[in-house]
Amino acid sequence: MAKRKTINPQMIDSVAQNMFHALPLLRKRLLHMDVVQAEHGIPLSHVQVLSMLNDGKSMSVSDISHRLGIAKPNITPLVDRLLERGLVQRQRDSSDRRVVNVLITEEGINTLAAIQDTIANQVRIQAEHLSSAEFKELAEALESITRILSAL
Repeated sequence: MAKRKTINPQMIDSVAQNMFHALPLLRKRLLHMDVVQAEHGIPLSHVQVLSMLNDGKSMSVSDISHRLGIAKPNITPLVDRLLERGLVQRQRDSSDRRVVNVLITEEGINTLAAIQDTIANQVRIQAEHLSSAEFKELAEALESITRILSAL
């Protein structure tokens, strides 16, 4: 087993401080979920579930709960609302009939694509306020964050 590296405590504090500052800025300056919700009538938690399911695999309610860090009793009504809108469907697991999986429908894929277009337009507007070098740096930073956090 590989020995875990000791990370400089100042670096840990720096990452924590940057996270504390970056999250509200992402929501306020780059990702206006209030606009998404108003335009598409769908909250962020629903978008997150659709995005996870759009990766091409079905997931159980327990899996969704675990990935989002939301209690399972809170996920069931969320999935019910997505089901009512025709954005997802339930399907029994072929290997274990006790397990019910959730998968995205064609309507869910189309809705998610429209939401991604809305977000892309928001980014396009914000990009006008950045130089090409700054925008490239932002894109690379977000790609690194996604890659690193996905590996955790």
